[in-house]
Amino acid sequence: MFSISISDNNYTILEIMSENLTTIIITLITLLFSGGAWKFYEMLVKRKAEKRKENKSEQTIFRDDLMTRVDKLESDKEECMSSLLKISTELASLKTKVEYLEKENERLKYK
Repeated sequence: MFSISISDNNYTILEIMSENLTTIIITLITLLFSGGAWKFYEMLVKRKAEKRKENKSEQTIFRDDLMTRVDKLESDKEECMSSLLKISTELASLKTKVEYLEKENERLKYK
């Protein structure tokens, strides 16, 4: 194995790497759980919640708009059905009158 001599102590490369790795791991754990990191994570969670709230609000507005439009269309449909019923009644009445007038006309022609 390789040996490195640092001031009167002999260290192997593995020992040096092991110490560095331990230092890096401890540093990462400290950063991940520090107060600043905690605030950062908290901010991310708040942003995500606000986005969900905005999307829900937009969906609610869209749903309310659709409900209003459906109500209006149903109202219009009722009006159209009422008009259609009136027109159908008048048409039947006029057909009867036309038939009567045609018969009367034929009767008068042959008199």
